[in-house]
Amino acid sequence: MRNNINGDFSIVEKISELKPGAIININWNKKKLMLPYSLKKDYISFTDKKWDWRYQFNKDGSPDINNPSLYELLPSGKVKAHFCQSEDKSSNL
Repeated sequence: MRNNINGDFSIVEKISELKPGAIININWNKKKLMLPYSLKKDYISFTDKKWDWRYQFNKDGSPDINNPSLYELLPSGKVKAHFCQSEDKSSNL
């Protein structure tokens, strides 16, 4: 994840440091996705309206960074869920 304030693309060390304009790069299943941060109320989302990468919130209000979900928004209007798990368990995001 990187914040893109003034084009600096600074690395996000903690998910609480996300700012409007942030992006996430995802390499998954032979696809390279670069998704912009999308402000949502009920979860943290990065979406380009075809793919939606989400972090749900735990009961205590903290983001569940170890179990993100990737949703594929199909042309038919249906949504296909791809559930993921972080490879880096030591991440401080």
